[in-house]
Amino acid sequence: MSSIDTLLRQLASAGEPAPLHEALVFLKTRLGREESRRAEATIPRRLRTVLALVDGRRSVQVLRTLLHSYRGLDDALDMLHKMGLIEPLPERWDLGPTGSD
Repeated sequence: MSSIDTLLRQLASAGEPAPLHEALVFLKTRLGREESRRAEATIPRRLRTVLALVDGRRSVQVLRTLLHSYRGLDDALDMLHKMGLIEPLPERWDLGPTGSD
């Protein structure tokens, strides 16, 4: 059994992921970009499909629309996140109204 299979089994047995907010946006980490460019995949094809669609602009809701028949999208995103391949886009600080003080 490869080390990636072992890692996937450990991540899968970690329990149910927290529900994702539909507006949440993920972006690829350095490791995620490297994985996307590899000719030979080191992660399962289903996870690689989700990784390919993560671009720092698409929300979870948009990913659900694009992958409407994909079961376990929350699990896949959670697993990619735990593997260090994607991370949530940092939320912008609410600076309040702009203009005169």
